[in-house]
This record gives sequence, C-alpha cells and structure tokens, in this order.
Amino acid sequence: MPPKKTPSRKRAAKKTASKKVSNTDEVKEPDISKVSEHVEQLFKTFSTKQTDNPHPLRKNDLEQRMIEFDVKFAGDSKKILSSINRIDPRPTLAATRLPEDVKKTLEALKPGHKRFHGAKVSLAWFPFPSVFSRCADKFGYITPLSVRNATKLPFNFTNQVLLGELGGMMGDPGRDPSGDSLMPSGFTYFGQFVDHDITLDVSSSLESEQDANTINNMRTPALDLDSLYGRGPALDPFLYAFPTSDPPTAIRFQLGTNSTGPGPGGPGGAAGFPGMVTQTNFDVPRMHNPLDPPSSSNTAIIGDPRNDENLIVVQFHHAMLKFHNKVVDLLVVAGFSGDIFVEAKKIVTQHYQWAVVHDFLKRICGTPAVNNALSGVSAPIGSAFRMPVEFSVAAYRFGHSMIRDQYWVNFNFPFASLAQVFQFNRNPNLPVLSSWVVDFNAFFDTGISVPIHNKAKKIDSFLASGLESIPGGSGIMAILATRNLRRGLALGLPSGQGMANHFGIAPLTATELKQGLLPDEIAVLDSNGGLLLSKTPLWYYILRESAVQKDGEQLGDVGAKIVADTFVRILKRDGSSFLNVSGGFTPMLPSVTPGDFTLADLVIFAGVTQP
Repeated sequence: MPPKKTPSRKRAAKKTASKKVSNTDEVKEPDISKVSEHVEQLFKTFSTKQTDNPHPLRKNDLEQRMIEFDVKFAGDSKKILSSINRIDPRPTLAATRLPEDVKKTLEALKPGHKRFHGAKVSLAWFPFPSVFSRCADKFGYITPLSVRNATKLPFNFTNQVLLGELGGMMGDPGRDPSGDSLMPSGFTYFGQFVDHDITLDVSSSLESEQDANTINNMRTPALDLDSLYGRGPALDPFLYAFPTSDPPTAIRFQLGTNSTGPGPGGPGGAAGFPGMVTQTNFDVPRMHNPLDPPSSSNTAIIGDPRNDENLIVVQFHHAMLKFHNKVVDLLVVAGFSGDIFVEAKKIVTQHYQWAVVHDFLKRICGTPAVNNALSGVSAPIGSAFRMPVEFSVAAYRFGHSMIRDQYWVNFNFPFASLAQVFQFNRNPNLPVLSSWVVDFNAFFDTGISVPIHNKAKKIDSFLASGLESIPGGSGIMAILATRNLRRGLALGLPSGQGMANHFGIAPLTATELKQGLLPDEIAVLDSNGGLLLSKTPLWYYILRESAVQKDGEQLGDVGAKIVADTFVRILKRDGSSFLNVSGGFTPMLPSVTPGDFTLADLVIFAGVTQP
C-alpha cells in the first residue's frame, strides 16, 4: 500500500489561510457605511433646529454690545434685535468644552502666532461633502442609456456642421433681441454664482464622444458655498481674517480695497446721486506687489476664480463675504459661546440655500415645479449622486440668454455697456474703482428707489449682442452657442423630445418650436430633412420651450423639472442642508417678510445697499 502523501507546506498554508478568511469570527470586513463620531457630531451641528435665547436682549443691551464690539448693522434695528434673540447663546458644544488640542489650535492660529502645523479643528470648518459623501465627484445622466441612444443626434461631422450653423444663427448680432422680462437682473448673475458653487468641468471635449460618467466634477455638488469658504480657515487661511481681540472662533473673511481716485460710487441710498461716497472696502482681496505696483496681477483671492469674471458677479461675491462677516457680528453681539465660525457658516449657508429654493428657483422654474420637486424627489442623506449633464450642459445654461447689452450700474454709469462690465473688472481698472462699485438696489428688489431697475432679458434663443464687445469676445456669441450645442452632442444628451417623453410630458411640436422665429433660423431647423425638429438639441429645446410656453419669463415644463429636481436632490442628500434641519427650518435673519429670506434681504443685511 503506497504511503499517504503529506501536503506540501505551500498547499497547507493556502488551505489554512483560506480557512481563516472564511471564518467570520476571526476576520471581519470593515463597515464602510458607518461614519465616525466626529461626522455624526457634524450632522447634529447642522441639523439641530435653532432655539431662541432664553434671556432675550433688550434694545439698550443691543446698543451697548454694538458699542462694546464696534459693530454696526444695516436695516431696521428692531429686526436686528429680533434676529439676535433667535440665537440661543448656549450651543450644543460650548467653546470651553472643546478638546484641549482644538483650544490650543485656536490660540495658535491668531495672527501673532500663525502656526498651522499639527492643527486640530472642527470638521465643520471644511466643505461638508469632503467629509461625508459617496460617488459625487463625477458627472452623470438623468436619462438611461436606452433613452439617450434612441433620441440623441448621432455624433458625426454632418451634425457638427449643422449645429455650427444653428449656433451661428443664435449668435448673429444682427438679430432683433427679445424684450425684457419681469425678473431683476441680479438673478442672472446669482445664477452664475450658484453654478460656480456646484459644477466645474475642466476636462470634457467637443471633438469626440464622451461618457459623462468619466468626467470629473471639480466642485462639490452641494450648495455648501465652497466657492466662498474654499477649504476653510485651516487649509485656506489667506481667505480669512483671524480675530485679535474677539472670541478666537469669530473668524471673518478678508475684504479688499478700492482704487479711490475716480471718486464716489456704489449705492446712493435715499439721497440718490449726492448720497454716493468714496468706497474703500467694496472689492474682494487681490494680489498686490508693493515693490512694483504697476506689475501687480490683481488676481482675486477668493474660493473660485470664475467669480472674478465680470464686475457684477465679483461684486456679488464681495457681498457674500460681507454677509458672512455680518452674521459673525450678530453671533458676537448675541454672546454665542460655541464655535462662532461654524455657527456663522451654518446660518449663512442655510439662508443661502433657502433663498436658492424659495426666491431664485421659484422665479426661474415656477412655484408648482419647485413644490413638486420638494414633495416628489427622494434622495436619502449621503446617497450616491452624479451631477447630471442634462442639467449642467443644457437646462441650467438658460442664463446665457438673460444677459443684457446695457446695465444701470450706479448713478455715475446709467448706461454701462456689457463690454464695460467686463472691462472694469480687469487691469488697469483694478482694484475695482470706487466710482464703478455696483449699486445692488438696481439689481434686486430692495425697496430703495433707483432711476432704472435692471431687468433680465427673456429666456429664449436670442443672445445679447453686447457679448461681441467683451474683452476677447469677437465672435463669442456664435462660439458660445455652438459650444453649448456641440458639448451636448459630444456627451450624447437626449433630444428635447426624448427628455420630455422620459418625464411623461408632451413634447413641443415642430410648429411650436418654430413659433416666432425669423425665416433664416427656421431654414436651419428645416434643413437636413428637419432633423433638428425631430431630435432637437436639449439646450436649444429648453430655450424654445421657455419662449413658447412661458413667454420667456421662466423655464417651460421640461427645463423647470430638470432644474428644480436637480437642486432639490442636491439639498436632500446633503445632511447639512436646510431641508434636513430637525423640526424644519425657518429663516431667522432680518427680512422684509418674517419667516422668509430673499436675495434682496441678503444684500440688505450684508450692508451693500446703503452708502
């Protein structure tokens, strides 16, 4: 009888290892769905409902504290006092109970020390999605592949040329533009500001077909104001002014200066032209070379450089810096004893989110579409998400048609051209000239009278001819329109008809698509057997839908659903958003209508509507 073979050491080790791996008592896979106690605390910080001060301040108390802390507020003092008394100075975690290493860090960050090595700070200082988010760093699609394949324009040279013809037609500066809408022009540039908060595509191509799922979104897809706060005071300290005498967490934003030589500018208030003053801190911080001032780049020191593209958006960014600083002032005066920066960031972000939904979206999409999204969209906190290109490349690009050729900037410049809006945000006109500081009373409904209240152009397939005259803008209208159309082609977006059918919405007919258009544009749509009338590019379809269904005042059925649903999904999956506050969120900052908060309320409280 042959002897038994002894298993080799290698086979025995392999068998033993296999046995150990299969033994769940010995080896357990980590549960990556769990979050740390630090992240749980972060959820609580943002989702806890604000409670009132149990010992409310009186008017005399407010006046004394404002003198003590050298703080001034714009607006009705009664509303300021009411807002302060909505703040419970006793936080969930008092500053005195912070971990010892965090306390030492706060001391080390003061200007006299400036030691960041080994810093230990609250996770709430950082962009929330960076701390807890799944699969949110890419673009993606709303529609399934089957819908896109069945309805999209094929990617080929013929269709590239065809879209070039349509884009050239949209960008023809000789076309008669549409009239003004009823919407204040500030919402055009607020829409741009919001876009810079949630999307940044630096790698997609127009030259070849691409799957959006492979393209990185370089912005956190959350309304978390990372374009304002950057990566927070611990990683982007150059954005911030650390306190020297106030509580150590009363961290404000740095503000820029103005070139004062040209004289007064900005808001004139009730006095009008004589009320304007020489502005000194009405710009964002900028790079300056004191050894050779003429060579200074004047690059904006802000969370997203795109917010320095034109005068109006950069001045709004400046208003947001001041908005945060005023909320810090409010918390200091209220005697808030927790992390003031974290609380201020929460208040600022959640009021901004409220204004996005209840002011901006309701104007752009209509109240029914927003309410349907709020009640119908399901997105659990932390659920996977990819920024849909049906939104970012098509529906949300409605703002390109809302740009005006001229703006009433302030009493100095009642007919500023679009070229000047760009020119006076570039060297040698930087820092922003005092005389060119924007009067936001002409851009939002603040209640302060100005001679001309700028209204956005209607949403349609016409682009402002003034785009031709911006720096480097020769031919940009046709270029902009063609790029939008060809980007949708390269990414394989569904047609407008395919998108409508996917939503169960009756598509526009060919007759409706051509309604009110000039003969040459109709000719392009009818060419190639009417291909663009049966497979209409989604961006163009959404513009035409707005013009046909809503007279250009807001988005039509398909556009409104894409935009409203996407924003609501972004907010619902974000555990720090106002939609996830326990017991519901009610704005507490000063406002014209108690319990509401609009963009007009924001710029008033920020102090940028008065001289």
